[in-house]
Amino acid sequence: MLNPGADLAAGPRRPAWLLALGVAASLLLLSVGAWWWLAEQREDEARRAALDRTWLEQSLAQTLQINERMLSNWAHDLGTPSEAAAAEFQTRIAGLMKDNPALLAVEPIDRQGARQGGLPLYRERPAQLPPLSDPLIQSAVVRALTLEQPVYSQVIEQGGALWVLAVPVPGEPGAAPAALLATYDLDRLLEQEVPWWFVQRYDLSLVDRHYKRLAPRDGHAPASQEAVHRIGFGPEAGGLALWVAPHEPGQGQRLLALLAGAALLFALAVLWLLWVLYRWLRERQAAQRALSASREQLRAVLAGLESAVSVSALADGRLLFRNRHHETVFACAAEAPCCLLPPWGRPLDAELRALDCFDPALQRWYHLERRSMQWVDGSTVLLDIATDISAERQAADTARERDDLLQHTARLSSLAEFASGIAHELNQPLAALANYVAVADSLLTQSPAPLPRIEDAVRRAGEEARRAGQIIQSLRNFIHKRRVEVRSHELSALLAEPLALLAPLAQRLQVVPRVLPPAEPARLDCDGVMMEQVLFNLLRNALEALATLEQMPAADALVLEIRAEPGEPELQVSVADRGPGVSRPDQLFQAFYTTKGEGMGLGLAICRTVIEGHGGRLWAEPNPGGGARFCFRLPRSARQGDILLSEPLTCTATLPT
Repeated sequence: MLNPGADLAAGPRRPAWLLALGVAASLLLLSVGAWWWLAEQREDEARRAALDRTWLEQSLAQTLQINERMLSNWAHDLGTPSEAAAAEFQTRIAGLMKDNPALLAVEPIDRQGARQGGLPLYRERPAQLPPLSDPLIQSAVVRALTLEQPVYSQVIEQGGALWVLAVPVPGEPGAAPAALLATYDLDRLLEQEVPWWFVQRYDLSLVDRHYKRLAPRDGHAPASQEAVHRIGFGPEAGGLALWVAPHEPGQGQRLLALLAGAALLFALAVLWLLWVLYRWLRERQAAQRALSASREQLRAVLAGLESAVSVSALADGRLLFRNRHHETVFACAAEAPCCLLPPWGRPLDAELRALDCFDPALQRWYHLERRSMQWVDGSTVLLDIATDISAERQAADTARERDDLLQHTARLSSLAEFASGIAHELNQPLAALANYVAVADSLLTQSPAPLPRIEDAVRRAGEEARRAGQIIQSLRNFIHKRRVEVRSHELSALLAEPLALLAPLAQRLQVVPRVLPPAEPARLDCDGVMMEQVLFNLLRNALEALATLEQMPAADALVLEIRAEPGEPELQVSVADRGPGVSRPDQLFQAFYTTKGEGMGLGLAICRTVIEGHGGRLWAEPNPGGGARFCFRLPRSARQGDILLSEPLTCTATLPT
């Protein structure tokens, strides 16, 4: 059995696998090496930054300590005032200020805060120096004299961040200066002590205890405080600190980091794609194995079917396979042009995919089907299935014979209903015919004979005879399922004949039927004779119900209402009486059910069949105020005039039992 594509991972694809795996491994190693190098670089930078911060902190502390120590020694020399000591003091502080540009002034003051010499020399105190009466300076002097040791003031913001060192001068009060003041410009101090290479690597900010930036004036605070390192600046009581933060990494380091990250992501993507490809190949191999197993199962299933199954090539019709049942039933050579070409019927083709055939040799019926499908070797073949349906055909013939017998029985039953209907429906026209003939006979005995009245009686007798013939023909059409003649009629015209026939009965009962016509002419498509018979039965039933009353109602004993609302597709007709009403309305329309002593129980059943045959509905309901009301609804006619329908209505007699 052919199984193409079963070993997709073998053969020439293995070097491609190894090459892709080698590339992925190389990229992964390159990414790991780049990340390791970046980690080493960051560790080196962190160690160098720690050393730089330590060096800067020690350098600043050493500078401040040296200056403080020198000023303390010179203040001690000022304790014994003399001209030589004063001249030497001026020379020393000039050299100190020259070596320390951040030192703006060195001034001895007495206990009243008055200046006693020092540098710089001026007549008016420069604006860049704080006044000696500044509270921060006075506070620092008092603390220095009290503690008898140098004390730094709080930062004085005057054009810049200034810092004053108060050094006490030992000696008798009044004989010598009380203290020596050294004023630092913190901006210049940072410029003086911080080398250029440190500024290129780090951002510096001198802040107070409230994290207010004091120096340098030109520059910017670190963008993020997460990378800021704090180093001490001056005594801890001063609350000053120097924030040191490394600059943003260079463009080269960023590019290298991006390249390393991209290489790592690419390597991971390649590994993921390789894993997906591996999964797909495994699933493909599993699908190929399952397909092979399913094809074997297909052969086994086809071989075990009860139907005759054969497989032939689509290109040349060669027989490729047939099951045991096919070999047993059909004699077919392997070199035949097609495996299933029955000699008894039309062969199957692209248009006819299924048909039923009778085999005269075997005297059996077969249902033949043909489908195209893909065979186990991947080629397109024709699958032919022949199923023995002889039992089903025999059962169908038996059922058809049974249905014919049932229909014959139903026709016999309909004949009985037809006879009962004839007796019931012909009773009225024949009685009217006898009355008209009796009237004519009595009029002939008169002298002179009233010829107009005799002619009218004879004419009416002839109309009743024709009416009886029409009733017989209509009922016969019902029984034999023949088409009835449907025309467009105006409902008021259909009421004329029933009202005229029932006029003697109404006069005897002293009842005047009240007809409520619609606002506009109401037309419907119907068989005129049938619809007159329905109206006649409903009106006669109403009058007969009134005849059972001991006392006739004063008004509205019998009301016939025709309701045709404009725009509605149906019209409704209701016949309402003030009789005793109906006790069991659910059984009124059943055949042979009657509440009359001489009735046959077919009138309302026939009425309902006629109305439903015309696409309407007939029902009974209590009449408000007493009595019963029979209503039916029918579709309105869309035509004007008496026009024969192109497709007349077909009605069947389906009287319920």
